[in-house]
Amino acid sequence: MFRSRWGFHPCDFQTYCKLKILNQVFSQAIRLAHAWERWQRKAPHNRVLRRRIRNEKGQAIGYESPIPLPEPRICPVFSQKIFEQCHVSRQGNLSREGFQEEKVVTEDCWIVADYASARKPAPDPSMVQPLHHTAAEREELYQRARTWLEERDVK
Repeated sequence: MFRSRWGFHPCDFQTYCKLKILNQVFSQAIRLAHAWERWQRKAPHNRVLRRRIRNEKGQAIGYESPIPLPEPRICPVFSQKIFEQCHVSRQGNLSREGFQEEKVVTEDCWIVADYASARKPAPDPSMVQPLHHTAAEREELYQRARTWLEERDVK
């Protein structure tokens, strides 16, 4: 518990900065997982980029050959791909044997709650909500997130 001029906080400023970066990476992980899901919903022949060919007046007169879109990357810090057993296809056909469908699962939503509680001071020390994980777990997750951010900036 730390006291500031606004009230009592569950963590110090350095931990707050780490939680802020973890919250940022978690938000990016959610956005990347949704981008992957949008890409996955499309049929393979629709996962392409079609550029228009324009004449000298700027009018569209056709399309170039389609360029296949690569599979969007996901954040390995918070998201992972799993295979789930499904019995109904995209077209609505029932299959007794079922089939494997690939999905992206994003975990660790405790970061949002910890970041929110670190941002909001409490007037009384008894009202402060403690952080969910230990300092070692937060530090390990922070190091993984920083490594992922640095690798992403290099590429």
